[in-house]
Amino acid sequence: MKKYSLLIMAFILSVSLMACNQQNEPANQSLASFSYEEDVAIYKDGDPGVNPNAFVNIDTYPIDNQNAAVERAKNECTIEYNATSEYYDSNADMWRIDFLTITHNEDGTLATSGECQSVYMNSDGITQLIVYGE
Repeated sequence: MKKYSLLIMAFILSVSLMACNQQNEPANQSLASFSYEEDVAIYKDGDPGVNPNAFVNIDTYPIDNQNAAVERAKNECTIEYNATSEYYDSNADMWRIDFLTITHNEDGTLATSGECQSVYMNSDGITQLIVYGE
């Protein structure tokens, strides 16, 4: 179990370090990147947990930084959470905000539990896709 915890911590650290070296993010913030094109290819309309329509964020509300993206994505969040992860695709000018619950195991290691929800929005703050997971 300790090896598993160390691997998780190493992964989190490496993602954090990669995010610090990113360029071309809005408002000069360091963000982890993702590929909206790749994600959309995975999640298809009709798949369990995929919501491609019926969104709250349908009016323009320009997103120019990480905090604004999180605040806007909260309008779409339907699960309980205590943590978010923010991602930006500079090629597609798209944001992905993940809402999740982080807990600690009895040995103090980090774990995720319960549902998670990813909200995809364009830079105008209009939601394009929501994906639910466990």
